[in-house]
Amino acid sequence: MEFNIGPRMVKTGLAVALTLLITGLTGLELELVAAIAAVLAMQPSIMRSFKYIKEVVISNSVGVTFALAGLLLLGNHPISVAAVVIISIAINIRLGLNKTVSLTVLSIVTILLVSDNGINFIYIAERLSLVAIGVLSAFIVNVLVYPPDHQKILFSMIKNASEKTNFLLRVIPNQTMSVPQMKDEDKELEKMIQRTRDYYEIISDERNSLFIRQRPDFLRTIILYKHMIKVLRKKHTLIQHLENNFKNIENISSGKFHLIKKLVIEINTYSENVLLMYEDKIILDKDLQKETKVAMQVTINNIIDALQGSDFEKWTYVFPIANSIIELFYELDKLERLVRINEHRRNKD
Repeated sequence: MEFNIGPRMVKTGLAVALTLLITGLTGLELELVAAIAAVLAMQPSIMRSFKYIKEVVISNSVGVTFALAGLLLLGNHPISVAAVVIISIAINIRLGLNKTVSLTVLSIVTILLVSDNGINFIYIAERLSLVAIGVLSAFIVNVLVYPPDHQKILFSMIKNASEKTNFLLRVIPNQTMSVPQMKDEDKELEKMIQRTRDYYEIISDERNSLFIRQRPDFLRTIILYKHMIKVLRKKHTLIQHLENNFKNIENISSGKFHLIKKLVIEINTYSENVLLMYEDKIILDKDLQKETKVAMQVTINNIIDALQGSDFEKWTYVFPIANSIIELFYELDKLERLVRINEHRRNKD
């Protein structure tokens, strides 16, 4: 069994330690509340930590308002506490503050755990201070300790997913993988692409971050990564169409089967080369690439010509693949141009 301690785990532990240190120095009781707040507040990026603080202020304002109203009107009976929690959660979700719901509930419960003697504002201020200490400790640690290199992490995810798509695009035309194994590989690829898209959302959030030193380079990079992810999605669509229709095409016409197989190999090689060019591992000759593109276009036209006057059934098998290849080719061509522009800028600098 693997046992990996990642940066986020370390930062969460440090945030808890900082929280306990501060609460110990200030003499605040119920330091457990602050520690829980620190764990809940640890975010995967600096900008998300900053947004989380803003959401905490709004959601806790709603929670405290209802907690005080519930305390005045209903007291701190378990049923009244439950009612206040339910109403606060509903309102926070309605306001789109889903991420801070757990922290709001924590604040409400700590406020409502007062004695039956009535509202003690000093007590309430102390409990809210515990939550604030936990949230701010998480933010400080996130900024100062192991600042995440999102670009490096995201590109690694893109590269791994791309290698998986390249492997499947080599295997499927040769039909050297069993159907169950192919389905497992396809599911794994789908998860990889989804994780990549989710992580892109994290790095995209950093566009407005105050902590970015070279903002123009950062913005150009995330545009490139956005197009790389588009290419991944188009390749995945092509893989799915090949899985569903390739055997039928082979049975209908060996000529069309050969053309499509050749085209898949060419576009897969093109995809690999564009990514290698971005990594500065190869130099792609523009004229050679133009010849490759023309050859691919000719092959696509030959497939379309071969289908003229064919039965509708043949179109249903061939067209999804041909269309996926055309869409993938369009995205790859766009990505290649962006990579070349990026390469030109780097050489100028």
